[in-house]
Amino acid sequence: MFHLLEKIINLYKVCREIKFHADDYGYSDNISKDILNCYNDGIINSVSIMIDTSDELIAKLKESDIKNISLHLNLTSLASTNNSFDEKFLKSLTFTKLFFLKKNQRNICIKEIDYQINKFTSHFPEIDLMIDGHHHIQIIPWIFKYLNKNYGQKIKFLRIPNEKLVLLNVSYLFSFTFYRNLLASLILKTISVSIEKNSKSEFAGLLYSGIYNSKSLNKHINLLNNSTNQVEITFHPGTGIESERNLFKKNHFKYVSSIKRKKEYLLLTNQEK
Repeated sequence: MFHLLEKIINLYKVCREIKFHADDYGYSDNISKDILNCYNDGIINSVSIMIDTSDELIAKLKESDIKNISLHLNLTSLASTNNSFDEKFLKSLTFTKLFFLKKNQRNICIKEIDYQINKFTSHFPEIDLMIDGHHHIQIIPWIFKYLNKNYGQKIKFLRIPNEKLVLLNVSYLFSFTFYRNLLASLILKTISVSIEKNSKSEFAGLLYSGIYNSKSLNKHINLLNNSTNQVEITFHPGTGIESERNLFKKNHFKYVSSIKRKKEYLLLTNQEK
């Protein structure tokens, strides 16, 4: 078996800083457990948390020795909100809906954004404020503008998914998931065109989300090693389980419980077969 961890350790000695980042901590108990396993027994060295999660999961993350923790800003898969009056509206939001909200609806979302940022900073006062977003909502123009205007000086890092599109192996041309990821990557790159100048890190991981293997990941790392910027490779290794089905929207559960998520978990804990 290809020894991924040994290769990564060797690369650490010669490459610039690479963040092997896991999104979605706090989405569910099992997803959070998987992510912590990927940190304790794998290569993950950076985690973002959905702060609308339970106090118990927040406490577990605080008790860990993970240094790189960011806010996974969430408006599309809320477990709880700070606004019970508008909770039904907030829980109905999708990436597409967020583009077309009226002013009063945006104001409701802004209050939730403020709440999540304040809750994150109160729980993690000792670390710099870094923000990414569930379904990349942080780059939706009006949300990005609000964050930049009201928190610009406080935010050390705001993820801009400007991934460079490279073909790591011709076999991916026969993968439906690759084309789905490619479409998503192109949409996000288009949205990000006007804000790319704000990027402080080279982003990767969306194009090969769920379909990396040890060889393609290491090939990608070698390519990214030539970057003059900090590099963030994002993964979603946490898996949803049947007993947690009611925590997710129907279409979201299908994604978080997919075999691709499980394979990514096995890859990042060096258990790939």
